[in-house]
Parts: sequence; structure tokens; C-alpha cells
Amino acid sequence: MSARYLTAACLLLVSVAASAAGDPPQDRHELQFNDCMRTDRISNYVVADDRTVAVANGPNFFKISTDVACPRMGLGGGVRFKSSPGNQALGAGRICGSINEQIVRRDDPPCQIVSVEQIDKATYQQLEKKAKHKSSGPGNSGAAH
Repeated sequence: MSARYLTAACLLLVSVAASAAGDPPQDRHELQFNDCMRTDRISNYVVADDRTVAVANGPNFFKISTDVACPRMGLGGGVRFKSSPGNQALGAGRICGSINEQIVRRDDPPCQIVSVEQIDKATYQQLEKKAKHKSSGPGNSGAAH
């Protein structure tokens, strides 16, 4: 009977160790409301990889990251964002890196945004050079309905 308890304890320790050895959660980076990316001012965007999109937003540039791979986020004519309920109450169409902000994709589940950072034009251009998808106009990019 003690062998059963020993086996159960070992299995529990192995599962805890395996979950601890996984990828650490990415830190959330949230902007102040006045510094947020405005979805109605998107002029260009580049999908740098499956977790990163860079947005030209008037004179400002933003790097937006998701918590998991978000393939096909640039397909279908644009990247669409859904702001958090709190930001919608203050002014719809702002993406700040808040909890419950998403990149919405056609026919796929949405991807949770974990980080929104202001970047400079040079960083945007570096991301643009290695982009797997880009748009030179607003297209359908912007707030999701």
C-alpha cells in the first residue's frame, strides 16, 4: 500500500516539475491610455512573425506581441484589434496591452495581446525588413466589431 502512495507522490512531483520547466509567462507591458495605439490611425503594419505585429500609427510606431503563436493574423486584408472593455468605456479603438485585448482573425480563435510597446521608426523599419506580411495602407486594419 505504501508503494501506491510513493508512486502517486512521484507522479505528482514529475508533473509539477514538467510544468515549471515550460516556457515562462511573458511579462505584460501596458501603456498609459493617452499613449495607446489608436486603431483608427493605422497607416501601415507589418507582421514580423507569428507573435509580433508592428504598426505605423500617425507619427508613432508600436510593437504588439501576443501570448501564443497567432498564424494567419495578417491574412484577409488587414489586422483587426479588439480593445478591452475598460478601454472601450474610455474611448473605443485604443490598444494599450490591457488584459482581454485581442487580435481577431477570420475563422480562427482570437489571439490575446500581452504587450504593446512604443518603438522608434528605425525599429519599425528593421521589423519591416524581415516581415512575412505587410500592408502599405490601412486596409481592413483597425477595431473589430
